[in-house]
Amino acid sequence: MYNYVLTCELGLEALVKKEVQKLGYEITEVLDKAIYFRGDESAIACMNLWSRFWNRVYLELLSEENISDFDSYFDAIATINWEKYVSDGFVLHLKAKSLKSQLSSEPSLQSLAKKSIIKKIEQSRDFFESENQGTLEIQILLQNDRLKVLLNTSGAWLFKRGYKSQSVEAPLKENLAAAIVALSHWKYSENFYDPFCWSWTIAIEAALIARNIAPGKFRSFAFMDFDFYSPKYYREALASAKAWEYEKKYFIYASDIEEENLDIAAENARNAGVDDTIEFLHADYKDVFKKYKVWHIVSNPPYGLRLEQDDIDDIHFSLAKFFAFGKYSGGIITSYPDFETLSKAQFKKRKLYNGWELCYFYKKI
Repeated sequence: MYNYVLTCELGLEALVKKEVQKLGYEITEVLDKAIYFRGDESAIACMNLWSRFWNRVYLELLSEENISDFDSYFDAIATINWEKYVSDGFVLHLKAKSLKSQLSSEPSLQSLAKKSIIKKIEQSRDFFESENQGTLEIQILLQNDRLKVLLNTSGAWLFKRGYKSQSVEAPLKENLAAAIVALSHWKYSENFYDPFCWSWTIAIEAALIARNIAPGKFRSFAFMDFDFYSPKYYREALASAKAWEYEKKYFIYASDIEEENLDIAAENARNAGVDDTIEFLHADYKDVFKKYKVWHIVSNPPYGLRLEQDDIDDIHFSLAKFFAFGKYSGGIITSYPDFETLSKAQFKKRKLYNGWELCYFYKKI
């Protein structure tokens, strides 16, 4: 058994914890933006493949208390079996973070850790780095003199699913889109609607959730290049994931007045294998509400600097009215400050972050 760390956006910890337990792993600690759990070697492939809500999967290589001087730090790093983890020619990419610790210089921590790793490897073989071979990203955390050394098994951020061929202005990250779909408590028998298709991620992530498609099946991961990690785990995880996909009929709609946005959305949906699950509509959202029996709304309407203020006011006022007087469930994510006061509907408000922007997800009660 091994110790692992999942990183996530602030506010999604409870959702990530529930998903980890659903996948059958033992939670050991929950912190802000981090979930610690235990699992066997197959967890690396499984948790990257099913990365619906989290950012990265780290393998914990070391956890050591009372690291208060550079000698103990250097020696602790050297206890790790680096000959196993570092393949010939791999570039070492170290990141260090120090919080409330006696060793506070992060550049020094990075430099000293690399020297310790190289010294350990050179006890058994020559060390060299080549950009053509691959990269090993190592995260060093020192908090309250407690040292953790983590190996990034994911590579690029896991919100980068791999199905996106094009994007649009102010996109919503895929894992945040999946999170608000889950937090909206959508019943899959209900019609689902995103009124603003520039947030094509919401409709696609809703389709992936409904059909139980593993969000990581469209991309590669750092662990695929690790010599110490058997490729059988990924093959088994992928085969299992495909076996659990659903082919049921769902009614998911997304609209936009800009045809170019619809073309991008449709192409991304094809890449994700859910183009037969989503109907993209070239229409104003107000007309869609009149024409279709739409019951569940999840959306990322324009806010911040994306439209003129008059347009933002009108859109949020219209959505507030629909929620208040229509038989609609779901919610929206927005930083618009007056949305709650515009509506006579009751909402449960949850603080989230869209990138660096503070937002709230308003779920209709």
